[in-house]
Amino acid sequence: MALPPLDASQFGPLTRLRAGLIFRWVAANNRRAETRLRSMPDLWRDIQHYIEKSSATGASMSDYLTLYEEVRRLKPVEILELGTGVSTVVLVHALMDNHADGAPMGRVTSMEESGDWTAMARSALPPHIAPYAELIHSPKVDGIYKMFRGVQYTEIPDRSYDFVFSDGPQRHSPVNGDKLFDLDLIQIVRRSERVVNAVVDNHYLTFYVLQKVFGPELARYDVSKRLMFVGPVSNRNVRHLKKENFLPDLRLFGRTELKLRMALDD
Repeated sequence: MALPPLDASQFGPLTRLRAGLIFRWVAANNRRAETRLRSMPDLWRDIQHYIEKSSATGASMSDYLTLYEEVRRLKPVEILELGTGVSTVVLVHALMDNHADGAPMGRVTSMEESGDWTAMARSALPPHIAPYAELIHSPKVDGIYKMFRGVQYTEIPDRSYDFVFSDGPQRHSPVNGDKLFDLDLIQIVRRSERVVNAVVDNHYLTFYVLQKVFGPELARYDVSKRLMFVGPVSNRNVRHLKKENFLPDLRLFGRTELKLRMALDD
């Protein structure tokens, strides 16, 4: 699956060089991931089955392998998927392989804003994995956390999620079309007493907000995968604005750029 190159045309030569190196790194990682996925014939067969039935382009092969490996490593039981797709197949397979190794059989709760896409996904899921994935059609709405305005699903079941894959909903506001960020992960963690781990797909505005809310130590961006890894986090890790102090930004000469600073509440 081809990955779009990083657009660095508006920047200087050093930034363009760095972008080119990153793109080659990402592309090589994607090729290695496809080779690894092909080595798992049952999973690869079901991925191809879903793609053929749905005509989905989906995420990258690197994304799929990362999700599979994270679920195998973390052994979650309740997975929340924000945005149904090929990743649904991958997540269920990882749970089934965990179960074969003696772990409890888990469940994927998969949210999707499009009714047509949800119906298509239900028909495209291989029958033997369908019982382990609950596909839920849910409209999206605007939502707010502190100063941040995002989009979120309206009807996520109240379950004890311990792993989240965030790839939806589409980030344009249903109110006025503004491009926002995906808010649901923050809302899930805010009401969770248990530890949550998450993988967040390639949404840079979402990455920015998550780092402001959780901090860069708990919301880590991986350049080679173009993914963010969040966790382990719970409601105790959700940060709030304590006090804004712009004094370090003030410049007597030149342009002053005011930066957003966040800190833990006292």
